[in-house]
Amino acid sequence: MLEAAAEERGAMNIMLTNPDVLADYVNEFFGPQGPYPTETAEETQIRQQHEARAQFEAEIQAQEQGRVPQQFQRPQMEMPTPGRQASAVNDFWGSFSEMMDSSPENAWKYLSQAPQGALQAKALVQDL
Repeated sequence: MLEAAAEERGAMNIMLTNPDVLADYVNEFFGPQGPYPTETAEETQIRQQHEARAQFEAEIQAQEQGRVPQQFQRPQMEMPTPGRQASAVNDFWGSFSEMMDSSPENAWKYLSQAPQGALQAKALVQDL
């Protein structure tokens, strides 16, 4: 057992001190027949193409399922409601806009409760 250990130690000393032997070992270790082969430029290109195709197919599948990819989603931020007045008294059109966004099927009920002259004033603004 000691002889085997001494033989292994001698082989390691030769490999680590002789640059040619070390280069041959490293080339064999990382070569095509070694335990950890490195990719050639062509193999890297083929792998990247497969990964890009898989990512593209996943995005298409997500779009078909109704999910929007992260890079195409709208940013979520607080936006003022169009037509919203600063005072709460004259805020009919801002509330109507919110109603149209949330439940347009019930907006007619809200519109039927419009204050006197609100529809005429809106029509005048639209006509200008």
